[in-house]
Amino acid sequence: MCSNVFHEYFMIKTFQSLTDAESLSVINRIAAAKTVECAWNRTVQALGKFGFERVNYGYTRYRVGRSIGPADDAFFLSTHSPRKVKEFHDSGLYLKSADFRWVRENVGACPWDWTRKERAAGRLSPEECAAMDALGAARRRAGYSISFPDGAPRSKGAMGMGCADGITQAQADAHWAEHGQKIMAIATMGHFKLSQLPLPVPGLHLTERQREILCWIADGKTLQDITVLTGLALSTVEKYLRRARDELGVETTAQAVVKAAFLNQLFTSSWQNLQ
Repeated sequence: MCSNVFHEYFMIKTFQSLTDAESLSVINRIAAAKTVECAWNRTVQALGKFGFERVNYGYTRYRVGRSIGPADDAFFLSTHSPRKVKEFHDSGLYLKSADFRWVRENVGACPWDWTRKERAAGRLSPEECAAMDALGAARRRAGYSISFPDGAPRSKGAMGMGCADGITQAQADAHWAEHGQKIMAIATMGHFKLSQLPLPVPGLHLTERQREILCWIADGKTLQDITVLTGLALSTVEKYLRRARDELGVETTAQAVVKAAFLNQLFTSSWQNLQ
């Protein structure tokens, strides 16, 4: 059973690690997770064993240029308090930051002193410097950002991992040199699992019947076919589809099917977990 570590986390003041065998076991346990909460908890706990006391994760399927798409359609998880997470995303400043540019343009891991070094070398834009100051990104906390490979066009996932206060970036880099491959493997499995599970987007509450009808549409069934399969009247089927379109914020049923599929909310046995 997974314990809830969404917003409470133990403090780690020194670096630890997992053996190769322990890391493989964790990766398999993350892969076997059946809910977002379980996959997230197992990922956070494993990264904590390597000395990362704070973890942030974000994923979108609606990236366009510098934009992550509608904020309500993006998916964020954090070990920080909900208030801090909301303030961070509501500001929108991170979209103008050099860290976000790095994530957008690269795949792999980046130490958190990269931004400071780039600024000292004069390679940040005035907008990026202003965003850095406003976000307080000049602090000396050590950590790493990971930009994951794109799993589909317009998708992007990234993770930020912060060390405990008192750990220097040089110490974090030495630790990464020894254990970075294991850390990357655990974080990447966490990302892949989280991005494949039904995404609990805030404000989106499709009912089980709405999902069922969208699934039949995705299967190529006509409205008449669906009335036979479900025993519902045509007007009732149309009502469910209309409400599903409204809930998903789209205009057509085809768009509703695509968006629900993007959010991994079709053809899943875990509908009850999304209510």
